[in-house]
Amino acid sequence: MTRPSSSASASGPGSRKAKGVLPARFASAIAALVAFFAIVPVHAQEAAKPPVPSIAIVDVEGVMRKSLAVKSARKQLDEIAKGLQQEIASEEEKLRSAEQKLQQQRALLTPEKYAEERQALQERAAALQQRARQMRTSLDRGMAQTMQRIQIVLFDEVGKLAEELGVNLVLPRSQIVVAVDSFNITEESLKRLNARLKDVEMNFERNEGKKSQ
Repeated sequence: MTRPSSSASASGPGSRKAKGVLPARFASAIAALVAFFAIVPVHAQEAAKPPVPSIAIVDVEGVMRKSLAVKSARKQLDEIAKGLQQEIASEEEKLRSAEQKLQQQRALLTPEKYAEERQALQERAAALQQRARQMRTSLDRGMAQTMQRIQIVLFDEVGKLAEELGVNLVLPRSQIVVAVDSFNITEESLKRLNARLKDVEMNFERNEGKKSQ
């Protein structure tokens, strides 16, 4: 009898069984990978979740009203405004005196000379009005800049306080309808602002146009 060839022996039932084992292993590996990649996005989503808000409120307007630095700035504002008002009033009085003098001399002046003097007075009056407007604008700008400087210090102190309290969100009182008093950090914010900044020099630059003579 002819002996079975080695190739026939290799293709027997045992060989088919061996081939059947490899797909099963690959299937297990693929299943493991699928499970891994299915889990990863869940963890990524959990890590990306925002923190639970811990909210405090502060009455910014109230703090600014009671601030020692703001009171200092407003006092300076009143003093500067009073001085400017007196300065403008003095110039206006000079103009009225010049107008009266011109009227008294009108009969002695030629029409051309009178018209020239009259035009000069009108130009002085217009220049004085422009000067007064520029002074008011400079005063308003200076006060706004000073208030901004104070507010920056306030916000810095509020940030430090929030960090100490473990608060991650501070809202202005003006935007809150209902709030729990225990989350109101207004008084402590005012206390810290006053301790850090009692006085402030108000910004004021005289940006004037043509001055009256």
